[in-house]
Parts: sequence; C-alpha cells; structure tokens
Amino acid sequence: MNFSVLGPVRAFLDGSPVDLGVRKQRFVLAVLLLEANKHVPADRLIELAWPAGEAPDTARAVIHTQISRLRATFAGREDVTLVREGSGYQLRVDPMRVDVFRFRALCAWARAGTDERRIELLEEALALWDGPALSSVATEDVRLRVAAPLEEARLGALEDRFEAYLRLGREAEIIHELAEAAIEQPLRQQLVAKVMLALHRLDRTPEALATYQRLYQHLDEELGIEPAPAVRQLQLRILRDDPSLMLFTGPRQLPPDVNHFAGRRDHLDTLAGLFDLGDQAPAVVAITGKPGLGKTALAVRAAHRLAARFPDGQLFVDLHGAGPQPRAPAEVLARFLRDLGVAGADLPASLEERIGLFRDRTATRHILVVLDNAAGEEQLRPLIPGNPECGVLITSRRRLTGLDMRGLIDLDGLADADALALLTGLAPRVPAGEEAARKIVRLCGGLPLALRIVGAKLRSRPHQTVADLAARLADERDRLDELVGGDREVRAGFLLSYTGLEPAQQRAFRLLAAMPDTGFAAWAASAALGEDFRTTEGLLESLVDVNLLECGRGEFTPTRYHFHDLIRLYAMEKLSPPDRAAVWSRLTDAYLYLGKRADARLEFGGLHQFTPPPLALDAPRLVADVESNAPAWLADEHASIAQAVELSAAAGDDATTCRLSATVAAFFELRAQWSDLKRVAELSHVAATRIDSPYWTGFALFALGLAARETRDFATSERSFRDGLAVLPKAGDPLLEVVILLSVGVSHRLLGRWDEAASYFAGCLSRLDSLAAPRWRAYALREYGVLHRYRGQWAKAKEFLTEAIATYRSLGDVRWEAASGRELGIVHQDEGNHAAAVEQLTISREALRSVGDHRREAATLRCLGWVALEAGALPEALAYARQARETLRRTLDTHGLACAEVLLGDIQLAMGDPVAGRAHLDRGVAYLDTSGDPRWRGKSMLSLGCHLAAAGDHAGARAAWEKASDDLSRIGAHEAATVRALLDR
Repeated sequence: MNFSVLGPVRAFLDGSPVDLGVRKQRFVLAVLLLEANKHVPADRLIELAWPAGEAPDTARAVIHTQISRLRATFAGREDVTLVREGSGYQLRVDPMRVDVFRFRALCAWARAGTDERRIELLEEALALWDGPALSSVATEDVRLRVAAPLEEARLGALEDRFEAYLRLGREAEIIHELAEAAIEQPLRQQLVAKVMLALHRLDRTPEALATYQRLYQHLDEELGIEPAPAVRQLQLRILRDDPSLMLFTGPRQLPPDVNHFAGRRDHLDTLAGLFDLGDQAPAVVAITGKPGLGKTALAVRAAHRLAARFPDGQLFVDLHGAGPQPRAPAEVLARFLRDLGVAGADLPASLEERIGLFRDRTATRHILVVLDNAAGEEQLRPLIPGNPECGVLITSRRRLTGLDMRGLIDLDGLADADALALLTGLAPRVPAGEEAARKIVRLCGGLPLALRIVGAKLRSRPHQTVADLAARLADERDRLDELVGGDREVRAGFLLSYTGLEPAQQRAFRLLAAMPDTGFAAWAASAALGEDFRTTEGLLESLVDVNLLECGRGEFTPTRYHFHDLIRLYAMEKLSPPDRAAVWSRLTDAYLYLGKRADARLEFGGLHQFTPPPLALDAPRLVADVESNAPAWLADEHASIAQAVELSAAAGDDATTCRLSATVAAFFELRAQWSDLKRVAELSHVAATRIDSPYWTGFALFALGLAARETRDFATSERSFRDGLAVLPKAGDPLLEVVILLSVGVSHRLLGRWDEAASYFAGCLSRLDSLAAPRWRAYALREYGVLHRYRGQWAKAKEFLTEAIATYRSLGDVRWEAASGRELGIVHQDEGNHAAAVEQLTISREALRSVGDHRREAATLRCLGWVALEAGALPEALAYARQARETLRRTLDTHGLACAEVLLGDIQLAMGDPVAGRAHLDRGVAYLDTSGDPRWRGKSMLSLGCHLAAAGDHAGARAAWEKASDDLSRIGAHEAATVRALLDR
C-alpha cells in the first residue's frame, strides 16, 4: 500500500484508491505518516486535531476510535501495521511507500549527482506534490503548523532545480516557470535573484532590473528593509554588464570516443567512483601500463562519461612522454591559458607565473584536465589545478610513484573473452568460437593495439583466413612484423619506450630477454646480467616503473619478474647471439649450483653425482636461504629449470641437459608432477645416450620408470627400470642401483607379484646395510611393511613400519614418518584396534598437511573415512571421504581419486542411498578395472558385488565376487577371505 500527504491525504492499493474514512481519521493517519515508524503520543494527536483549549473530554476516545478504524483498514496487510506503543501509537511502514519520504530521499540523492542528474531527480521529487501538503484534512492554521517544514523543503528543491538549470546555461527552458515562482513568493530573495540572472543572460536586462525594483518595493513597503547585500551586488553587476555573470563556456577538447571498445567495465566504474569522492584536493587519477594496452582509449572513454561532472570544460593534451622530447610544462600551460581565455599578450613569461594564473583561472570552475602520455612527476605537477572541484586524469607508461594521487589503475591486458569480443567486433566475419580466433587472442597477449591491427587486416583482406593469420602470428620470428597496419605498429610503441631508457636499462632490457619466459627472480637476473644484486634490483624496478617488465609473487621470492610476450619478442630482436650465449652460460651455472644445493635438501634428493660450477653471484644469504627452504625455492624455479632443460637439449648441450634434469627430479616426485618428470627425463635420456654416459642414462631411465609407475603405465615402468639396471653396473653408483631395485620392488607389489617384490625388498635391505643410507633403508622397510600388510601379516607389518617410523623421526623427516604412520594406522584397524587406528591416522594426517603433501594427506583422509565406516560412524565417514576426493582432484591423482570414489560408494550404500553410491562406485570401477593393480581391482569388485546384492541382483553379485576372488586369491591378499565368506553364504 502506498500513501501520499503532499497534497490530499490518500492511500492506494495496486493503483486503486483506498477509503480512509472521515476527515479527522485521515488527519490522524497523516500525522502518523509524517512520523512513520516513530512513537507518536496520543496527546500530540489531540493537540493537533482540535484548536487550543477546544478538545472535548472524549478526545482521547475519539482518537482511539479513529485508530481502531485505521487498523481495520490495514487488517491483513503485512506492509503496513498500526500498533499501540505506550501512551501513543506507531505506524510501521516502508518509508519509501510514503511520498514525503520518497521526496526527501530524491532531494538527498540529487545533491550528490551531476547537474543533469540533479534536475532529473528534483523534477521527480517535485512531481510528487499535488497541491499544498495535507490540504484535505486540516484547518489552515493546523496545516501550516504541521506542513510548514514540508513547504520550505519544496521551495528549496525548486530553487536547487532552477540553480542547476542556470549552471548548465539552460535559463530559456525555465524562465517562465521561474518568473511565476517569484511572483508566488515575492519576498524570497534568492528566487528573485535567479530571475534577474536568467533575464540578464537572455538579453532581457531591463526586465531583470525591473524585477529588482519590484523586490525593493515589496521589502520596503511590507518589512521596511532593503534587499540582501548579495542581491544588491547582483543588481550592480548587471548594471555594469559584468562578463563573469554569463555562463562560462570552457574548452571541450576531448578526442572522439573509440569504436569497438571492449572490456574495462570494472576500470570505468572505478574511475567514476574515484571522481565521485569529495576531498579538499582535486581528484588526481592515473592510468598506467605497458605500450599498446589502450590507456588513452580508456581515459578518453572515462573522460566522456565524466564530462557532465565538469561543465566548465575539459582540457586534453598529449604530453609526448614516451618520445625523445616530452612537452615542457610551460608550453602546455601557455596553451591551457589561451584555451581558458587569456590573450597571448597577457601570458606570463615564467613557469611560476603561468602556474599561478592557471590555478587562478580554474579556481572557481569545474574543469577536467586529461594529461595523456605523461613522462613523469616533474612534468605533471605544474599542470594540476588547485581547485578541489577540478579533476585530473593522467595516462603514462610510468607508474608515477612520486605523485600524490587519489587513485592509480595499473592496466593489464584484456581478458580472453573481452579480447575476443574486440576482435570479432572489428572483424565481424571472425566466428567467436573458432579456435584460430582464440589463438590470435592468445598470441596478441591481450593488447588492444595488436588486436585492432589484426582486426583491421581481417576486415580489409577478405582473401586472408583467420587460420592463415593465426599461423603467421604463431611464428615468433615474424609476429611483430605481422602486427603492423597503416600508421599503427606494435613495435613502434615499444621502440619509443626503449629509446627513452638509459644505456644500462637498455642493456638489461636486451639481456633479460634471454631468460626463461616462466619468470625470474632478482638473483637470476643478477646472474644473467653479471651485475651485483643491488644494481640489478634497481635496474629491474626501473623497467617495472616504465612498464617494460611486470611483477608477480613467488613462494620463495616475494617478487618475480616477467615480460609480456610481445615485449619479450621485441627485446629478443635487440639481443645479439653472443650476448644471448653469455647470459645463458651464466644463468645455467647458477641453476646448476643452486639446484644441486636445493635438491640435496629434499627427502629423496641428492642422488645425482656431479660437481657444479662455482656460483659467480653477489646475492647475500641466497645459498643459505635456498638450503633452509629448498621446496619453496624449487616451487618458484622448477618451471624455469625445466625450460632450461629444453633449451639446453635444443642447443645440443647434453651434459647440461642431464645435470639440470637431475636437479628437479626429486622435486617433481615430491609434488607428484609426473608429466613434468617424464618430459625432462626423456630429454635427459636422449642427451645421455648421445654422450654415451651409463650414469646419466641410468638416472634418466630411473626417472622415466618412476613417472610411468606412478601413472600406472606398468609396461613402460618395467621396461625403463630393467634397462636402467642393465647399464648401472658401468656407472659405479651402488646407491642409485639400490634405489632402482626398490622402485622395481614397488612396481611388483602394485602388480600383485608379491613374492618378487619381497625378494627385491629383502635384497635392498641387505645391500643398504653397507651403504650408510638410513633414509633409503627406512623407505625399504616401509615398502616391505606395506607388503606384509597386504598379505595380512600384521606382526611383521608392524615390525617393519615401526622401525621405518623411528628412523624417519631420527632424521627429522616429517613427511615420510607420517606416510609410514598412515600404513601403521591401517594395520591397527585391520587388527581390530579402532582407537589406535584413529589416533595414528589423525597424527599422520596433521603432519602431512603441515608439510604440504596434499596427495598423501588425501590418502590419509580416505583411510579415516574407511575406519569411520568400519565403526558405523557414517556421517563422519562421508565427510572424510568427500574431503579426500576434493583434495585428490586438485592433486590430479587419478588412482587415488578412483579409490576414494569406491569408498564413497560403500558409505552411501551403508547410509541407505544405493543410487548415489552406485554412481560413485561406477566411476571408481571404470578406472580401477583397467589400472593394472589387481588388489584394488579386486577390492572394487568386492564393493560392486555388495551393491548388486543390495539391489537384489544376486547372480550379478556372485559374478563380481568371483572376479574379486580371482584377483585377491591369486596375489595372496588378506581381503580374499572376506570374498570367500560372501561366496560361501
């Protein structure tokens, strides 16, 4: 229900009027509406409803009757209620359903908007009035007492609206309405002053002066006073024809808005918000970024949107900051002053005087100054007005860290979707879903300039297909040559930035192009440049300041640097082959030295044997920091080292290829990055074969076998390990030979060849007795313990696992102590010791989480889910299993994920939801049935049989259990007894 009091007191329901009863009842409602959601004492209602001293003894009862009738009118309504509150009443209603509150809100919103918006909102507010407020319900004296503040608010809104029209120079649109309002309110001096000003601007100066005389006469005759000083001063200025009374029509210098603008909505909203904020200083906002990002296009579009907020003009200048001769502030100020009406002969000579005059001319005006392509802070400071009503929008390739600003937008490339929209908008024949179009977007690196050039080519060359152009852009050697169209060229923008650099910056820019494109830390740049660390940091930050380098964060190093792809290509054009070779030599030496140190600190690192070159690098504490946090350092650098492996292999540097590959092998195992391990091992194997190195051949084959085994490619794994063992006797590394033998044993265990696995584990333990390698001995004990667990030999399993745990604990190896503890927890559960299982698994899970081993943490969560299922704690089991599945999805452990799905199937079946359970189980079975792991294949068939039996498919259940029995009995798994019991029922 909606209410109005600005005129007759009325109510409307879905647009239809509501009967509000007699006049006094409507009056009571009006007072309650004016005080909506507030306590209104009954005495206040009586005081207003009757003249002073004339309220009858029954007045309170009359008020109560009117209230009761109003309650009946609102009965059943949730949007309006009338309640008794102490000695009075309260009308509860959404204020926006009452016209007086809507009026006040619109007036408040209008004060915060532009003049155009202010007019729009105030006209909406004034349209709510339908005559004098409360005109149908109260005597004139009571109405004036209650409604006088409302009438004053109406007149204030009317004057604000007239003022907005005058500020916009639109006096012709309102002169008649303004004059009528002044006739109705002849003593309201500010209203009369507006009539005078409007008439004068419309070349009706005699009428303006006559209006003043009428005001003077009214005030003298009725009040015996003169007009206010401001009004008298206005009359004198009109008599003198003061030019400042005329609306200032300042410069409108914004370039045209660009066509096919795409994206940047958030940036445009941010810019609008930054210029909305009130402050004691002008809004100074900068857009910075690398060449070709569309900084000017964004600034121009934002400026057009902001123009209404700066009705006195918009100044625009290209400061040529990226070129060899940036514009001098004195030159720019001379142009600005001429644009603001200063005659050429009156221009001051000195920069200081020009600054002062510029700030004087902008002191009372709302002007937006757009300073495009700024060189730096020194050029900008003289061009900033002092008036807080002005705004300054800057674009620059520099970050302008020394300038006081309200906001800074550091622009980046367009998002893929926006880039594709720009490309297809420029060349409508390009299908948005075409892979070639998406490829072009990627190759242009989100640079609007590059996309505009490509779009123009596709639009103007109908014979050239999208796929053809994508193929031409894919060749790095020719990409910048393709990004030329008419007077537009991506390379030209980069050239301007490059030529503006100091010689040392230019050298750094060129040499850093040789770095891996995965990003680099300051220490790596120091190695590449052959400079000390502090000098290198300064050079890097200076290139970041001019947006030729970008920054990101690393796990080990707070700041990592990288090029935009197109800028890197430009830098590579400037790089000579001898310089590239020198950079590469220095960088790979550093990677070899630090990589070997980091690898030696990993739990199963330090296997490889080579002497790295000395570290020719001035980076205080770097080596100590790498050794103290090797996993984090490798997390930052492994992608760069892997790329260095590829580049070394491509260059035919086989020894470096083998050594670099070895430095990341243990890290890839730690993070389960099997595809990365396979790639570097393949390159290393080719290189080792070329140099006929048994050692590096064996090492590469070990890595290949490990990657294949963990991805369940058992045929490749077996072949790689066998070939590795064949060459290792010539390598003279007994520990590496034992490690491969251990890996072969694990493969046999996974394949169900448990007798062979036991033989390998026992043989490895015998060899390790003479090698003083406690970590590897503990690993052999753990794997042997797991094998005993699979066979149901609990005592032996506990013996081996307990010794492994003790050894890992003495070595301070939290990860593998926890991984071994997980296996011991499973043994406890299999023995029926539920409490010990939960305790051990919980400890292991917490430890694995603390060291960031998410894959094994997820496996432990799966075990906790299984233990909870065995104990009948089904909600707890479900929570563990779901958490395990989500973590395994992130780690890309396909086998572990399949096992988790089988567990979820078992839990859902136990919870009475066989449909959901079967969906999980089928996903797990689909993988495990082809995984080559007979134990888990058998366990999944065991679960499938249980599901089929629950569904009444007893023949299907028996068939599944028979398959499970075949697998589990053949390998000697203890779960075979469970299957036999089911088959014997």
